Amino acid sequence: MLKGTISFTILLALCAGLYAQDHLKKSIVAASGDPVWVILNHVKADKRPQFETFVYEVLLPALEKNGEGDSSSRNIIEHTRMLEPTRANKDSSYTYIWLMDPVVKEANYSYPGIIGAVHSLEETEKYLTMADECLVAPQVFYPVMQGRW
Repeated sequence: MLKGTISFTILLALCAGLYAQDHLKKSIVAASGDPVWVILNHVKADKRPQFETFVYEVLLPALEKNGEGDSSSRNIIEHTRMLEPTRANKDSSYTYIWLMDPVVKEANYSYPGIIGAVHSLEETEKYLTMADECLVAPQVFYPVMQGRW
């Protein structure tokens, strides 16, 4: 019985250690005073699938491809999160939030810059139109700074 309890405790400790290592790797955030960007995307209700296709099948793969030879692009992936909405806004749109935490200095965050680095001009324009069609209004951009807490 004691041997089983010790084995279980060791297994639990190893699993917790692996989780903590993985969690630490993914939770690198801005230090006090670092710049952070918050960008709101108000997406039309019927365009949510199209917006998510743009993000996950166009934008992220382009960043990953750029990241193969560019550390700034790799850092964008590591320091950017997209928060997905859990319910509609009063106007029936859905707000997707980009958090650049922290902002990667000298990185190109523009959709045309990211997508254009791996696609032709025609394809890039098609993808930009795809993204623009989804939005109720232009993105709302908040440059902020990490506080002491």
